[in-house]
This record gives sequence, structure tokens and C-alpha cells, in this order.
Amino acid sequence: MASGDPVVQVLEIVPPATLFAPANVRAGGSTPAERVMMYQFDAATAWYLDFKCALRGYDGGGLTFTLPWSAASATSGAVRWGIAVRRMADDAEDIDTAQTYDFNEVTDTCASISGEISMPTIAFSNGADMDSWADGEVAIVRVYRNVAHADDVMAGNAELWGLMGRES
Repeated sequence: MASGDPVVQVLEIVPPATLFAPANVRAGGSTPAERVMMYQFDAATAWYLDFKCALRGYDGGGLTFTLPWSAASATSGAVRWGIAVRRMADDAEDIDTAQTYDFNEVTDTCASISGEISMPTIAFSNGADMDSWADGEVAIVRVYRNVAHADDVMAGNAELWGLMGRES
């Protein structure tokens, strides 16, 4: 597979047991109106969302994730997004044990109109930066909004539309 081709396959979206971004639907303006599923990340509390993913056709480079998102009501300000990877290696990782998630982060300015999307990227280098996740394995890719960071100054909810990942 050539570098840059999609390799991260989202298998399931699962809210963590606590501090999770709730699902919401935003109606479109067409007739009949589209309904866009998204997850609301609060401006005051750090909320999380887990994506159970698999690597398919991975050649051993880094990974770059894209986070399509929109602002629920804001038209200015910035959000600080973070992503971490927890590899679930074959016969080696017990989901029942605690894991420290090491987040890579990016600050992204919201679109100028509520409902328009912005698409920031977060890169990971091969190896420990992405928990040594390997081709054919499953991992939990955790996303959060770092509301405690000085760069996160957007009022209101950030609406995460999904997660895309490719080899970089």
C-alpha cells in the first residue's frame, strides 16, 4: 500500500464509561433535510470518545489522523484536540488493566460559520508514539478536547463528525 493510502479502519465508536462526548444529530438544510451524526465536546469539561480501529495494509510508517469537526454555535475561537492510541496486541494487552494515554495534540480555529467543518490533522511517528500499533492489530484510538489548554478558547460545543486515519 502506498504511503498516504487509508489504513485505519474504524470498527466501532464507543463512549468511555465516564466523561464521554454524547452523540447528537444536526439537521441539514435540504429537503428532505440531511441528518448528520456527531459527538458534542463540551467547552468546560474534558470529554472523550473512543474509536475501536484496525490497521489494514500498514507498511510501518507514521500515522496521520484527521478530525472533521464543526462548532455548534461559535464562529470564532479555537479548540485543542488530542488523540492517543492504545494497542490491543494479540495475547499481550489486558483491557481490564489501567492504561496511561499519551496524547498528541493540535489547536484548530473553528470555521467562520457554525455548521461548516474544519479538518485538522494530528501526526504520530511509528513506534512508541502510537503504542507500537502494527498491521492487522486492533487499537483504541481515544479523542478528547483539551479544554484546560490555554489555546482552547472557543465558546460552546465542538461537534466531532468522525475520525480518519492514513499512513504518512
